[in-house]
Amino acid sequence: MSQQTVGVFSGNPAVIQRLRARCADFTFVDGEPADQCRVLVVDADSAASLDAHPRKSVARVVLNDGTLDHPRRQGDLRVEREAFLENPSDTLAAAIDLADTVIHATALEQEIGYLTQIHELMAMIEPQAVSERVTRTVLNLLGVAKGALLLHDPRLERYVVSFSNDPSSRDTGEFLPGIPADVLQRALASGDYIAVDRESGLAIMPLRADDDLIGVIRVPISAHDVIDEAATAAVTRYLKAVTQVLGNVYQLTRSRDLAMRDDLTKAFNRRFFESYLDEEMERARRYGSLFSIIFLDLDDLKMVNNFYGHLTGSRTLQEVAKRILNAVRGIDKVVRFGGDEFCIILPQTDQDQAVAVANRVRKAFVSAPFTLEPNIEISITASFGIATYPAHAMSKEDLIRQADLAMYRVKSTTKNAVGVATVEDATKPATLPT
Repeated sequence: MSQQTVGVFSGNPAVIQRLRARCADFTFVDGEPADQCRVLVVDADSAASLDAHPRKSVARVVLNDGTLDHPRRQGDLRVEREAFLENPSDTLAAAIDLADTVIHATALEQEIGYLTQIHELMAMIEPQAVSERVTRTVLNLLGVAKGALLLHDPRLERYVVSFSNDPSSRDTGEFLPGIPADVLQRALASGDYIAVDRESGLAIMPLRADDDLIGVIRVPISAHDVIDEAATAAVTRYLKAVTQVLGNVYQLTRSRDLAMRDDLTKAFNRRFFESYLDEEMERARRYGSLFSIIFLDLDDLKMVNNFYGHLTGSRTLQEVAKRILNAVRGIDKVVRFGGDEFCIILPQTDQDQAVAVANRVRKAFVSAPFTLEPNIEISITASFGIATYPAHAMSKEDLIRQADLAMYRVKSTTKNAVGVATVEDATKPATLPT
């Protein structure tokens, strides 16, 4: 409701009638609509009226006959009843000015809070920590408990979950998982940066930086959740304040990330592999956990290069990397280890789970030809080798060696299959790419 709408709480119906007769510039409402008003006229003739606490009220004009002993509340203007009803306009204007001042001060306080948070966000280097902070702030402003933030991942060319405390939000591999296109479009067209769709039970908030859609916040809402104009305005102000920072953090993270990536396939490079595997090994030792690595070498890529040329071979490698990335989890790391060899690092994954991942990747290769041009289709398979820490090795070098030997054992026999390191591999020399 607008600031010119005034709520009236009185046990005497004549009060609101006289106000309507004398103040044509104001709209007066009672009953349930009065609960939404910033400015109220409260008649002391009713104890229930004095004790009413509409959650939106900021200023109250309290009418009394001069004998009021009720405790004064902040924002109360106490006036004699008959004098007010004879000429209510000036007092109501003063009450509205008071409400405007309080609302403006609250908004300034909120803006200071946003600036403080922006400063804190700029100091964060972990995208997930930034995503969690932003998402939880939005949830608090809306007064709801669960939600998820999806950020665009240029490697996968789709949006992935960056933070979620909502069990219903899952990364399905879709371009924008769980986001109805029509609701998103409505949110993008809205000056409020938010669209609430009761039919789908969702509130959608796009995050834009320099006209690029870098992410979307998805919040499930129930029939009992109330998202009013004040909450919508607060979310809009907050997102306007922090989205650019989120975009900057996102771009900085991308820049650092690209330095660790292979230029051709956008998978991680050998430099990343060496440092990350050290970290994963240390983490597993410290917490007594396990992890697995998968080495895979493409079968007969040289024939593609010889028949179609190296440009087609390069495009084949790009498509291979895409299919691997689409077949693994967000926490798994895909590395181009060298030439036509890739490695997948699988945190908290045992041998059987790693075999399942390898078979999923293998099937992703053979499920459909690699269509590189309208008239060029390539069929590619790969040989896979798996080693698990600490079951197969206690050092990084031995783990790499055993996975590599398991892969070459497949490569030299059946191809297009998955091999697992054995105890015998521990005594065999490795053949590693340079």
